[in-house]
Amino acid sequence: MRPRRRRFHDLAALSVIAFLVLGCGGTHVAGPTDTPHLGTSQPASPPPPATPAPTPRSTAPRAVTSPFASRRLRSYLAGRSGHVTAALYDARTKKTWLFHPQLAQYTASIVKVEIMGTALHEAEAAGQGLPATEAALMPSMIENSDNDSATALLQDVGGPSAVARFDRSAGLNDTVPSRLAFIPGTSLPGWGLTTTTALDEVTLVSNFAYPSAVLSDAARKYGLSLMEHVEADQDWGVSGGIPAGTTVALKNGWLPLGSGWQVNSIGWISGHGRDYVLAVLTDGSPTEAYGIDTVETIARDVYRSRAGD
Repeated sequence: MRPRRRRFHDLAALSVIAFLVLGCGGTHVAGPTDTPHLGTSQPASPPPPATPAPTPRSTAPRAVTSPFASRRLRSYLAGRSGHVTAALYDARTKKTWLFHPQLAQYTASIVKVEIMGTALHEAEAAGQGLPATEAALMPSMIENSDNDSATALLQDVGGPSAVARFDRSAGLNDTVPSRLAFIPGTSLPGWGLTTTTALDEVTLVSNFAYPSAVLSDAARKYGLSLMEHVEADQDWGVSGGIPAGTTVALKNGWLPLGSGWQVNSIGWISGHGRDYVLAVLTDGSPTEAYGIDTVETIARDVYRSRAGD
């Protein structure tokens, strides 16, 4: 893991009281097996303009190795604490790959991309640009992961109900925005307890990375530009192992809970013969750095696996 300055102004904010909140294990749809099930590929249709995101087909698996199935990665994940779920959409092969797709996890700050999408979609539906107040909040919410900006923008777009409407229109079928004002027992914003799946997060980012039915090209490019310029100490996660000269648009989330750290990373990687969207969600890590290492190890393996595919 590259050395980095840590500015815990995200959901975590190094607030030790967050470790006293309820454990999040009960929110999982299902837990992982002791040995990770590194399943076969699930080919997917590409996300054409009329379809906001790729959706796996239930066709028979092809004899192509999953990017999550390397012996090195399988051995590494078998010894890790907590739960890991991931999804990958490769725009070159038009395939979606899933790892532990049955798991639902908390978003932490990656929900800010949903809030951004909601604001952009609402403005376009009204036939206007972003209101000045929202335009002022958007950069700090994404580039700096500022919680106050996210809370204010969430309220401005119409709250969790508005985000849920955007989610459905964008193809996020298993994401449930949190309606809590605060995480129980803390002063941390409740939107961090939104639940989601890795596939939904790939669908979300795909609406920015590729032609979308819910976002115009201008809106997509604006959102990507913010995600391409997150502050330096937040440039980790799906960017792990990515060489210079590659376009990376990402958003991360980190949140300490009674059951351990929730550490997530979602983003689009383009360049050096690659073009894909990756989402990795992890919980139960003993420290934030442990979760980051898990995400970045997966990201490095995925990047290597996309060479010449």
